[in-house]
Amino acid sequence: MLKLIIWDLDDTLWAGTLADGEAVALHEHRAELVRAFNARGVVSSICSKNDFPTAQAKLTELGLWDEFVFPHIAFTPKPEAIRATLADMQLRAPDVLFVDDNPINLREVAHAIPDIQLLDITDPHADDHLAGLLALTPPGKSRVERYRMLEARKADRAALPALSNHDFLRTCGLRSTAPYLMDNLDFAERIADLINRSNQLNYTGSRVEQAALEARIIDVKAYDSWSIFAWDAYGRHGLVGFIMVDRVAEKLVHFTFSCRIMHMGLEAYALSKVRVKWPEIDTQGWVFDRTDPDWIADADFNDPEVRGAILAEQAPQLMPEPAIRIMFDCQSGGIAHYSRFRPAIEFDHYPRLFAMAMMDDDSWHDQVFPPFLVYGATVDYLDNRWGTRWPLVDLGLYQTCVVRTCIMLIEQQRRMLVVLPPEDAPADKYRAGLNHTPERCRRLNAIWRQAARENPDHVWVLDLADLAGPDEMADVTHFHAGLLRKIAGQVDCWIEAVALGEGAREAA
Repeated sequence: MLKLIIWDLDDTLWAGTLADGEAVALHEHRAELVRAFNARGVVSSICSKNDFPTAQAKLTELGLWDEFVFPHIAFTPKPEAIRATLADMQLRAPDVLFVDDNPINLREVAHAIPDIQLLDITDPHADDHLAGLLALTPPGKSRVERYRMLEARKADRAALPALSNHDFLRTCGLRSTAPYLMDNLDFAERIADLINRSNQLNYTGSRVEQAALEARIIDVKAYDSWSIFAWDAYGRHGLVGFIMVDRVAEKLVHFTFSCRIMHMGLEAYALSKVRVKWPEIDTQGWVFDRTDPDWIADADFNDPEVRGAILAEQAPQLMPEPAIRIMFDCQSGGIAHYSRFRPAIEFDHYPRLFAMAMMDDDSWHDQVFPPFLVYGATVDYLDNRWGTRWPLVDLGLYQTCVVRTCIMLIEQQRRMLVVLPPEDAPADKYRAGLNHTPERCRRLNAIWRQAARENPDHVWVLDLADLAGPDEMADVTHFHAGLLRKIAGQVDCWIEAVALGEGAREAA
């Protein structure tokens, strides 16, 4: 996959020889190609035998200097210069195209770097070839600023030759965070792009379709997943890695990183996240620095400042003050993902969550409830959600908490859709060891149905028994993608109906 185009200048990007003092004329269509490739994520560099200040001044005059990264402009052999550029940018030769008008230069580079792509710009079809490459390049995001960070890092590293790489990294203020499970759904498109573009640091050699990736992220019973984001004194590096573990096979499905983070220790940081849950997982034969990366500060994705910055960068469509909250524990992200109202939704994910036990200990006062709430009752039918108070759940404690919830909804003028688990699913779908049984579902579901009858302006119920087939649930607290999509559709209908009803009352 093309990631870099290295351009000659004289008689390639422009007509004429700047080094001979000639007045050069820019090939405007090629300048536009440079800009267009940049916009799609394929960056451009320069390898030209010229005087650096003179060429820089000319490119600045033409408004093109800022379109290039890692320019090599010097009277030195081109093969060595291009090798250095690939090393500095941490790219593989097959992902790079070198464009030149001189057949000797092209042959020398082909001999020294056999896998690099070459284009003789004097070929009458050369511009059509470039236009074709652009047409085949999928829409992406400009990576110029990211490579600017690498340039700045390289310059600072060169100024401190006595420091080891690890000691230099300790000067960089590197921080990283690892969103887990369904928190990754907001980044699925970029994760798929990273996996499919990455070769050099794609340790499992995987490729993926976005829809299949989303389904696996949602299937939290079968797969663990982490995305890796990083930033430092040089700027924000964005999404730089993704890891997925097949929990049944106990093996890594994806262990993939951007080449921009090579030699920064982020593979070891990511592996440390995996090892917490899967200490024996096999990574034998994968070559990367296994040193404990003590230069990386681990940032908690659940920290509002950290999470807010990542979402602002990666999902700017999301509203800063959401109108809807999905309170369905680890299933919340899947419902939000499939909702047409995703930009207006915030969703729970441990430890960012609401639990019915909060109505017992009054910790619900620390929660923020937007106007529309979607609550998955099934998660609080488990004994382990109640701590030492679990023996009282069926002895009036749960009903008391439901009453307090209704009071909160009335006082704060909130609307809540309560999603109720099925009462007659196959026996193996219940979690009887935690007292999540058909009998408990019948008792506690009845409490919510009564609350909805008594508080019709504030509580609605959605029975999963009307939606779910047994093959759509891993168990009564974990659902497959198809059922989450159905729930999201019902949530959307409810929001529209309730919002429309409120609008009609206001108009009257």
